[in-house]
Amino acid sequence: MSSVNGTTPCRFKWEIPHVERETRAYQLLEGSGLSARFLGHIYENGCIMGFLLEKIEGRADSIQDLKTCETALERLHGLGIFHGDANRSNFLVTGERVKLLDFEHFQEDGSPGSMRKELESVRVELMEDSGRGGGFIIQGDGN
Repeated sequence: MSSVNGTTPCRFKWEIPHVERETRAYQLLEGSGLSARFLGHIYENGCIMGFLLEKIEGRADSIQDLKTCETALERLHGLGIFHGDANRSNFLVTGERVKLLDFEHFQEDGSPGSMRKELESVRVELMEDSGRGGGFIIQGDGN
């Protein structure tokens, strides 16, 4: 079984590569301003159950943020990183900048062709309204 910083992720075996990949992405992006700061792993009984990121105030993106989102993705690509899931739920607008989220599909040393296609997809992704890639909010039952 693989490990992250010498500790094994324990939730589900299929999650291990995702946790490892996302942890690696945050290591590479440290200090770049492109993502939330990685604060650490969450442990239970010596097993990694998740990770904690800094809280960032921001808003959901829209097509009006196209240039800012493209600029953030270009900066990521400039570091040789392919995001792998640049859908509208993975951009957070924070003032004049954009933070990227969800790096479980990222690739180091992404190919120029893949990065070009990813950048070209941003316009379509920002117009997407199906909710694909978004999380969910559990509403109280009123009791």
